[in-house]
Formats: sequence, C-alpha cells, structure tokens
Amino acid sequence: MTTTTDIIARTSRVLPRGTHAHWLLRLPLALVLLQQGFDKFPLSADAAAGFGVPFILWAMAAIGEIAVAGLLIAGGLLRGVTGDLVTRIAGLGLAAIVAGVIYVAYWGPPLELLLFNQFHILLFAGGLYFALTGTKSRMQATA
Repeated sequence: MTTTTDIIARTSRVLPRGTHAHWLLRLPLALVLLQQGFDKFPLSADAAAGFGVPFILWAMAAIGEIAVAGLLIAGGLLRGVTGDLVTRIAGLGLAAIVAGVIYVAYWGPPLELLLFNQFHILLFAGGLYFALTGTKSRMQATA
C-alpha cells in the first residue's frame, strides 16, 4: 500500500530541478536597480535637495545601485566561492540601499509600510535573500 509520504517523495523526484531559477530573481532586481540608478543621472544637487538628502548621499546611492546591479549579475555568472561572495555582497548592498530609501522617503508605521510600500519591501526582501543564501540555492539545485 502506498502512503502519502511515498507519493510525495516520488513526485518530488520527478519534478524538474530549477538550476537556473535564481535568474528569475536576479534579472528583475538588477534591472530595477539599473533603472533607479541611471534615473539619477546626470547627478544634480537640486534633485538631491528635492528628496532632502545631501548631494554626496544621492551620488553614492546612484553609483551604488548601478554597482549592486552589476554585482548581482556577476555573482550569478561566477562559480564557486567567488560567485557566492559576490552574490552575498550584492544582496547586502541591495538591502542597505533600499533600507536607506525607505528610511529617507517612506518612513512610517510598520503596518503602513507593509500595506502601501510593497515595492520597496519586496526589493529589501530580495536583497536579504541573496545576502543570506548567496549561490547556495543554485549549488544545491545542481547537486
């Protein structure tokens, strides 16, 4: 007699492994970061003042967004420990940048953030995901 556990185990074995599924997160996150970073160019003190941040912070955010997007893509292309480290750095950078954006532009009660600022919450969660997992999920899928 077949048990439910046997059915689940057999089903799990025949399902395809998502060895490249990490790109479904990497590419959209990188594209959003590139768009947000390049939108700040040409760098302007007036644009920074419009958000109430110093120009140096505005410039660092723009360059950081573009750099993190590049690192996120590079981390997916690189193999082994190097790819894992680059991916974790990119994830940490993404989470830090988005945390800064939330703090500067959208700070409010936590429930309000969750209800009305899902875009930045998802970007933050994506950054944390890559910071915490690196390429581990990709390596496990290929093993």
